[in-house]
Amino acid sequence: MKTDLSREQMMMIVERARYQRSIAAGDMVVSVTRRALSSLARWTDRFLHALLMSPTARQ
Repeated sequence: MKTDLSREQMMMIVERARYQRSIAAGDMVVSVTRRALSSLARWTDRFLHALLMSPTARQ
């Protein structure tokens, strides 16, 4: 298969694809981190609520 693209054009396409993949990977890391922190915050809130609202807690 013969292409009309020069080597420079192909390298620009590859570089753009790498950049987009890097952005997508960063988005995934942010999404997973946000979900993990949200879960941790929910767990901590439940734990503190149970701890502070227990009948043996000092008033």
